[in-house]
Amino acid sequence: MNSIRQWLSRTWLLGTLCKVGRPAYASAFYEFIYLFLWSVLPFALGALVLYVVSDASSKNIFQLGVSTFKNGELLVFTISMLAPILYLTLHDPEQAAPFPHKLPISTVVALVIVTCAALFALLKASAVKDSSFVFELSVWLTALALAFRYLALVYHRFRMPPISEIELRADQESYKEDFRTLVEENLKSEERSFVTQLQNHLGEQA
Repeated sequence: MNSIRQWLSRTWLLGTLCKVGRPAYASAFYEFIYLFLWSVLPFALGALVLYVVSDASSKNIFQLGVSTFKNGELLVFTISMLAPILYLTLHDPEQAAPFPHKLPISTVVALVIVTCAALFALLKASAVKDSSFVFELSVWLTALALAFRYLALVYHRFRMPPISEIELRADQESYKEDFRTLVEENLKSEERSFVTQLQNHLGEQA
């Protein structure tokens, strides 16, 4: 079993998943669910609005929902899902390990983004002759983008160092020390100024 796991850990693109713990999967999935819900909200609201304003007797909210992303909108949605992955893969935060499979992930993501942008441009130029094929392809590309986005979230959590309570409180303690030092310096400065003024005043009276 361990030998199979070690062999899988060396596979292209997905090998690091064998090394990721459950907390990273759960945390990434939690963020991914909220990200997905907010991302599909425009499509859901569009379907609801079309259903409410339509006076057709045979209206179907699912078909109305599909109509909101049948003209290339999924291509833009795919690009918006993939673009942040390039930042995650190419930017290494302080104390973080290198992003796993950085080169293949960034390459695939860049190719998909370019493909979506080209297809969207062709759609808007009315140069596409087989729009149904482009729509089916956009659905598959969207599914691929969602899978890569979740994968990127998992890998990002895996490479980040564990944060202890002491590290979380370090900035707070540093701020407290800086504030205390500043207050003490101000008090000493005011004290010296008061003594100087008092001495000058006594000297004038003498």
